[in-house]
Amino acid sequence: MPPAPPSDATHTTGHAGRRAIAGSDLELTFTTRGDVGELELGGIGPVELVAAAVGAVDAVRTAHPEVAFHLAADHPVDVLDPLPEALADAAGLPHRRDLLQLRRQLPVPPDHPSRRGAPPVALRPIDLEGHGRPDLAEDDPDIDRPWDDPDGWPPDVGAWLRVNNRAFADHPDQGAETVETLVERRRGEPDDAGFLVADDPARPGELSGFCWTKVHPATDEDPELGEIYVIGVDPSHRGEGLGVSFVLGGLDHLASRGIGTANLYVEADNEPALRLYDRLGFTAHQRRRVYTA
Repeated sequence: MPPAPPSDATHTTGHAGRRAIAGSDLELTFTTRGDVGELELGGIGPVELVAAAVGAVDAVRTAHPEVAFHLAADHPVDVLDPLPEALADAAGLPHRRDLLQLRRQLPVPPDHPSRRGAPPVALRPIDLEGHGRPDLAEDDPDIDRPWDDPDGWPPDVGAWLRVNNRAFADHPDQGAETVETLVERRRGEPDDAGFLVADDPARPGELSGFCWTKVHPATDEDPELGEIYVIGVDPSHRGEGLGVSFVLGGLDHLASRGIGTANLYVEADNEPALRLYDRLGFTAHQRRRVYTA
């Protein structure tokens, strides 16, 4: 980890920043989307750092009073690190939600059992601009398009918003996407080749689902990772086995880019999804715990 900045310095770029935890080389990073934000504790430290960590949390909250923050921290699969547990309690974030990071090696062999019986799907890259994809920079003239009117954007934008928000209607993070949040989430992505969608043959102009992948550069701790970021199946197609096909399509795309390890996050209590990913050869690598008020 690079040297931490001075403990009284907050560094902010757009909707992200970091805050050092005094007396350690740990940092608290933060991101915001509208009036919600995430604080992430990077690394493992002794529980004695909790007072300094609370100070960092309070500093970020003071700087962004309009944002409701939650805390996220990574733990081993079967053991909880005491520092984030104590920090969450001290910061008034008593509720816990667990995500598991799963991984598998790529490619998925052609004769892998998960491929048997998977319905064929035709996945294609999403078309967010109708004619390729311009850089979504701060000065992008397309940002002047109407945020509240998907019809002012290419057809895939509205189609994806509809299928996503139907698929995740009951999900706390994913079920209320808008044009604005989509553009924000795509900002900095090099291209749309890994954002794969499937047209619905029974409903022209609609999507049966999608598999959104991301690529994460190698770090000191991890190899280059290809993430299955989000998969969604329209409720009208549930029970058809499309989820397996979408994940396999995403994994095959990542393997075609030379990526050797895939990962994804899943709710720890989502038994149907865990069974699906077990069939696809994923195993648990890490636990991410999210702490909320």
